[in-house]
Amino acid sequence: MSAEVETYRFTVEEFNKLGQAGIFDEDDRVELLDGEIIVMSPIGKQHAGTVMQLHSLLQGRLHPRVLPGVQNPAVIDEFSEPLPDIMLLKPKKDYYKSGHPQPKDILLLIEVSDTTLRYDRNRKLPKYAESGVPEVWIVNLKNQTIEQYRNPAAGEYLHCHVYQRGEQISVKAFPEVEFTVEELIG
Repeated sequence: MSAEVETYRFTVEEFNKLGQAGIFDEDDRVELLDGEIIVMSPIGKQHAGTVMQLHSLLQGRLHPRVLPGVQNPAVIDEFSEPLPDIMLLKPKKDYYKSGHPQPKDILLLIEVSDTTLRYDRNRKLPKYAESGVPEVWIVNLKNQTIEQYRNPAAGEYLHCHVYQRGEQISVKAFPEVEFTVEELIG
């Protein structure tokens, strides 16, 4: 006779209580996705530098129309609180002190991928689409490309385009502001 194996899915509220209770050290890199606590890989220097470069350029061209979030939590649903590398958020007077951003607040979400490409594409991207995040970029450091995903429907993005060096990309919410792939990823 075999026993049924059950898993426990943490809610965002329970996950945050674990953090408040000191279960996680403040330096632990963990996020919650579909109720699972995911241990994130350490941030390498190329990844960190690319995040800073993206933040600087996006902030410089889109301020004050957006609030940038850098490696801060987003509450995607009851069971998911990932830490995207960058979010461009709708401005809010309290700067989201009253609660982490939710999909309705997000204009663009960016994941910088070197060692996490499979996880970002196969686990996070469908979750972002399912929750209605309007636009996601995956910055693929190995291929030096930017994958742009737009128009979420039924758990997937209907539009996907891969931008190469020499091409220009813009945020759906601000189509008049263009960036080159080179200036975004170096």
